[in-house]
Amino acid sequence: MAIDTEASLARRQVRARAARVSAVLFGGLFVGFLLLVVVFVEYRRAIDWVDHTHKVISTVEDLQSGLADAESSQRGYLLSQDRDQLAFYEEGVARSRALLDRLGSLTADNPVQQDKVKALRALTADRLDRMAEVLRQVEDAGIGRAFDMAREGTGAGMMTEIRRTTAAMRAEEGQLLARRSRQATILELLMIGYGLLFVTVAGWRGYTTVRRLERDYQAEWAEGQALAAALQENRILLDEVNHRVKNSLQIVANLLRTQALRHRSGEVREELLESSGRVLAIAEVHRRLYGEGAVYDTVELSDLIRSIAENAIPASGGGGGEPAMNVAVGTPLAAPVDTAVPVALIVNELLTNSYKHAFPDGRTGTVRLDMEVAGDEVRIDVADDGIGLPDEVAGTGGGGFGLNTVRNLTRQIRGRLEIERLTPGTRFLLTFPLVAGNANPGVRPQDIVQKLQEKQ
Repeated sequence: MAIDTEASLARRQVRARAARVSAVLFGGLFVGFLLLVVVFVEYRRAIDWVDHTHKVISTVEDLQSGLADAESSQRGYLLSQDRDQLAFYEEGVARSRALLDRLGSLTADNPVQQDKVKALRALTADRLDRMAEVLRQVEDAGIGRAFDMAREGTGAGMMTEIRRTTAAMRAEEGQLLARRSRQATILELLMIGYGLLFVTVAGWRGYTTVRRLERDYQAEWAEGQALAAALQENRILLDEVNHRVKNSLQIVANLLRTQALRHRSGEVREELLESSGRVLAIAEVHRRLYGEGAVYDTVELSDLIRSIAENAIPASGGGGGEPAMNVAVGTPLAAPVDTAVPVALIVNELLTNSYKHAFPDGRTGTVRLDMEVAGDEVRIDVADDGIGLPDEVAGTGGGGFGLNTVRNLTRQIRGRLEIERLTPGTRFLLTFPLVAGNANPGVRPQDIVQKLQEKQ
């Protein structure tokens, strides 16, 4: 099944572009958020200034009220001679002076208002001094003189000027209040507008992102289904190919064996049987690599050698016994393909050589096959107690096709082959580094053995 890789690539490009746009957008929103913080700070300052202006206006009104209370208490005392009115008068005077000081501190940042406060302070002081003078005349010259001073109208003129000054201050503060309230309203609208914009943009971006992710998920799910179907189809085809290869190797081996049994020449018969054994060795490696629908990149070497040894035992003839087989390859060891195939062929050739040449004329004996891991090397030891090899065969270049094949395969896996004449028999010692053919040069044989033992 064809997979639309261009569509998948296009989706990835769209997602990457959307991610960049989102990054820019959210970066802008973050900058806007910082601006919003600045606007909020300014808004709080504006609100504080509005409150400050209200306090100034309230203080001006309270000052005017305090002066009026002090003046009213003074007149009440003059008319009734009630000493309680003097207490109210003194309270009004003290309150007026305190409000005047407070008004000066509240308008310290406004030079224009400070000028008005200075003038108001002077007028208030004059008015309070005038009222105090009238009260002193009551004690010094009598109530009549005090009424005469009150009727002169000097105090009324001072109060009129005080009212005019406070009215001017209220008007000035009213204008400030209007400007500051308008500024606060604008800042408030900016915050509300940006908040709505932020929520709208973030919501729209979140919605579009979720929709895009949903579409991508559906498309990728469909692609995943298509890939799974294609993988299953390829697996079925691979299983079919592997099955055919295995059957073909079995057929070739059987044809060679059949041809050997039908051939009259004993020498040709042996060569054909040896070739059949080589094909079976390759078939065994193939079976372990691609058996039961699975595909492996390594072969369990001890099981492979044990199987090769079982297949290498010759069928019993009409007379005589057959050599006994002693196999000691219990160490589990995973070998890569480019090592397993040559090793299988080498073991097959060595065992075939022992059965063929070490025990002629139906002679009995023992063939021993050992495998062990020594340091960074693997050792495979094939020994027999047969008649032994001639000196020229045990040499470096001696022997027939099979032994020369073993030497060539040994060089292929970067190993070494030692041939030792025993009394009686012959020993073949194959030593090779497993890492030479491994896909991971850093893995040593003992590490692989330890991992396999942990799994077991």
